[in-house]
Amino acid sequence: MTGGDHSDSPRVLILDYSVDRSEAPLFSKWLPDHCLRTDAFVFFGDPIPSPEGFTHVMHTGSSLSIREDAVFIPEAAGLIRDCVRTGIPQMGVCYGHQLMCRALLGPSSVGRCPGGIEAGWIDISLKGSGLGIPGTEPVIRVLQSHFDRVMTLPEGAEVIASNGHTEVQAFADGKRRLLGFQFHPEFDRDTGNRLFMKERELLERNGVDVDRVLETGPSINTGRIFFDYFLSGCWFRS
Repeated sequence: MTGGDHSDSPRVLILDYSVDRSEAPLFSKWLPDHCLRTDAFVFFGDPIPSPEGFTHVMHTGSSLSIREDAVFIPEAAGLIRDCVRTGIPQMGVCYGHQLMCRALLGPSSVGRCPGGIEAGWIDISLKGSGLGIPGTEPVIRVLQSHFDRVMTLPEGAEVIASNGHTEVQAFADGKRRLLGFQFHPEFDRDTGNRLFMKERELLERNGVDVDRVLETGPSINTGRIFFDYFLSGCWFRS
């Protein structure tokens, strides 16, 4: 565990599902300096800790497909359900967002995007309580990189962001303390464009003009805004 030693500091568990250990460092960048943090690189076989003792759990993105039965899914799904039962707030991004829904609703809750890949700096529209997120605007440009999507949300969950490609771009479930983002708030322009350059061959094979993508970037400071929003807890307080 890393971070400060203040008893009232957030104690955050980051479950990194990436195949290159890249996601936990991107998440950590947006956590407060006094945060106590534990990273588990799940794809590489790190044990998934008990959620007991943590105040927040974060589930990262991955190049894996949520439609495949990764060996770690049963254990990760069990942790997700344990956190729901005990009231520990959870945030999921892309694969992690999809995994939370799969853990609670089964494999039929997720699937392939009918429109194919969604990748680049792409606009989404906030709606409902999403319009009240501090620092945002009704339409924002964010990093997208996904083939899969969430199709079904837990009963009572609210879609808080959407666009024409992917209906559930973000959701909030105050009852279960779940906050999910299909897009990637952890990337700023520099790290995001490095990702697109790294994945140029795959993206161009799927019809994405990478040079055009590199000309733009996010319209807001997505990392600071959405990570602070998650840690604030205001989205699940009555």
